[in-house]
Amino acid sequence: MGAGKRVTKYACIILFVFFLGIQGTGAAPADEGVVAPPLPAGTAVAPVVHGYETLIYNGPDGLQMPYYLALPAGYNPQKKYPLVLVLQGGAEVAKPGASLTQDRKLLLSKYYAQVWISAAVQDRWPSFILLPQVVAPDRWVNVPARTGSYRLSARPSASLSAAKAIMDMLQREYSSIDANRIYVTGLSMGGYGVWEAIERWPDYFAAAAPLSGAGDPTRAGVLVHMPIWAFHGAKDTTVPVSGSRDMIQAIIQAGGHPRYTEFPNEGHDLWQPGHVYSPDTDPAFFTWLFSQKRSSG
Repeated sequence: MGAGKRVTKYACIILFVFFLGIQGTGAAPADEGVVAPPLPAGTAVAPVVHGYETLIYNGPDGLQMPYYLALPAGYNPQKKYPLVLVLQGGAEVAKPGASLTQDRKLLLSKYYAQVWISAAVQDRWPSFILLPQVVAPDRWVNVPARTGSYRLSARPSASLSAAKAIMDMLQREYSSIDANRIYVTGLSMGGYGVWEAIERWPDYFAAAAPLSGAGDPTRAGVLVHMPIWAFHGAKDTTVPVSGSRDMIQAIIQAGGHPRYTEFPNEGHDLWQPGHVYSPDTDPAFFTWLFSQKRSSG
């Protein structure tokens, strides 16, 4: 993607165009692919892989979810650090019958997983990075990708509930997590998850950045005070761009001031190198994200 298409160029322009009408407990298996009895919360199943520890969350009703946790660069337990929750896309769900090693590689090999623990991010913004992994056939939000705007169900999916429970658990285990600097970002299926998470728990997050997702516009009123920067490609054929446009319009109409970047010549995969997550060449997004802080009052 050329420099002329990067985030900073379109961050303000597209919003105006839009107005003109384009509109438990942690546990781990001892051997990959074999479920072992629960271990103490937060027990690692393997040495750090690419900077991430690999763990298993054991939730109610027998739910198990792999999750990957990276500590801040130069971690000092006496300091406070932000936590970034990254919600993966549908292509990286854990596969039934696959080994833990296979599932881990499927997600952690992706650029969007590695960029958060790169020196370009961690040297400037040391932070906890959390990637929970949905196990098929579940989803962050139980609607098909092509749905676009939808109505929230009475309860979140089991996977989204588990991600929230993992964050709560980590804050009990690590007093160095700053509860006023918990951020959420995600892509595609994870973009849906971001919108739903902040609509269900609007007082939990300091900022949100959904990529190529959709939410429930009727719930937009709870988001008027939340820092949000949403991204979508105008030529997206997987998740309709109306999903992001609808949410942004609804938040603005409710009195909020979200950011919205729509890439006119891009499709679905905005999380590839040179797009939104580009700390080396275009750190505007990361600078914005890590500057946000939830009011403790």
